[in-house]
Amino acid sequence: MDSLDFLHANLAAVAVYTPIVAGLVLLAGRRLPASFASGFAFAGFALPLLLGVWLVAPWPGQRIAYQQLTSVGAPWGFDFGLNGLSAPLFLMTAVVGLAAGIKALVQQVERRNTYLGLLLFMFGGTLGTFGTTSVLGAYFFHEFALIPTFLLTLFWGGAGRRPAAMQMAIYLTVGAMVSLAGLLLVLGSAKTGYTSTWSELLNTLDLRVVPAAAVGLTLFGFGVLASLFPFHSWAAPGYTAAPTPASMLHAGALKKFGLYGIILVTLNTLGGAHGALADWFLVCALANVVLVGLICLAQRDLKELLSWSSVAHMGPIFLGLWVTSVTGRPDGVAAALFLMVAHGLSCAALFLLANGVRARAGTYRLDELGGLAKQAPVLAALFVAATMASIGLPGFGNFWGEIGVFLALRDQSLWLQAAVASTVVISAVYALRAVAATFYGEPTAALQQRLAVAPVADLGWAERLAALLLLGASLLIGFQPGLVTSQTQDYCKDIAKNVAETLPAAPPAPSAR
Repeated sequence: MDSLDFLHANLAAVAVYTPIVAGLVLLAGRRLPASFASGFAFAGFALPLLLGVWLVAPWPGQRIAYQQLTSVGAPWGFDFGLNGLSAPLFLMTAVVGLAAGIKALVQQVERRNTYLGLLLFMFGGTLGTFGTTSVLGAYFFHEFALIPTFLLTLFWGGAGRRPAAMQMAIYLTVGAMVSLAGLLLVLGSAKTGYTSTWSELLNTLDLRVVPAAAVGLTLFGFGVLASLFPFHSWAAPGYTAAPTPASMLHAGALKKFGLYGIILVTLNTLGGAHGALADWFLVCALANVVLVGLICLAQRDLKELLSWSSVAHMGPIFLGLWVTSVTGRPDGVAAALFLMVAHGLSCAALFLLANGVRARAGTYRLDELGGLAKQAPVLAALFVAATMASIGLPGFGNFWGEIGVFLALRDQSLWLQAAVASTVVISAVYALRAVAATFYGEPTAALQQRLAVAPVADLGWAERLAALLLLGASLLIGFQPGLVTSQTQDYCKDIAKNVAETLPAAPPAPSAR
């Protein structure tokens, strides 16, 4: 390892452990003064983003593609480093984590230091999931981040928090155990054994000897973590009940670990002899797209709508991965990866701004809102921008991911293309209806009564900063998609090459007579 690799690996480790150490300090010092705790927590939320930019930005001498995972062992306990797949997810997590941290710092909650400490734990664990080069290390950090997720929902959540936290705990624990079982079977098939890094696993694994059971377990285990239909029912209640910063972090970043695992483990082995599993994957992905989209149309609560929408938007990502698994082309996984990054930013922004609506109107119920654009024009403008990003308006990052998935399906059947295209219409209908019901028209009688007692103030500076951070990042990759694709394209080609080797050979063309 040269000095540059060593620097990268250690900076990645510092970025991961900084929020964890800050969380330990706040949990141990629950009586620390509020000003000191706020400053310490802000450092824990902000430093990973600064280090992430330093690691990923193309400064002189930087190797942008990161095709070989850099790593370093002790004293960190796990190997750390970034590559073309993990780097954009790591940086997206850092952006979402800082925005969630800013929101948490201005919230009025009981046991504030404990609340901030648990959120920092969740943030550090999510960063570690994408920042470690160790296969089992990524699994460890994911489980580490889930524990504070449950606690934050259980003790600081909203209505229905207890059943929602229990449902999340059951589903995600089962999904984690199933994916771990499959992962251990895959590692057992690799020459490097159970201490593999991702690079060692992918470079030494003989795909012909991977058991079908391992493929199925990893597909559906990781699918539970990413809310793949029909294992999705934990997500919407959990995000609705969770405190806003936890919803932002989990829906925006931590849930992507399920997709990350499918790309790194399952996608390489899903084709070929396991084609039946690919067919099931397609059916489940279409259900995410169509059925969950129709569920969104029926929602009358703003946060519930956004929670179900976060599940529906997994559908196009799953379809992009499916395309690569059955064709061996890199365009599907490349579009899916881009959409993973863009969705994390827009989803977190919508949860943040929806809470801004709740704080001012006292409700998430769409039939009790209306006319807020006159009272809070900045909130309205930012919410409309986040909605446009979510439905894939050109200029935002989601556009490139969604159009990339659609183009990747160009050789598939017309009915499949039509089903994917319908998501644009369905998402536009429920999203724009929510915007109209919340911000335009006349305020409802219930809202007028609240406004008479307590006039609405516009979005505060801290929430504006958090929203602009997320939307600015989405616009940045929307106008400069090469910031993501320059890192991911070679890695996606490598994954597609591995997939193509597992696919059955095409039958020879009939000879002309």
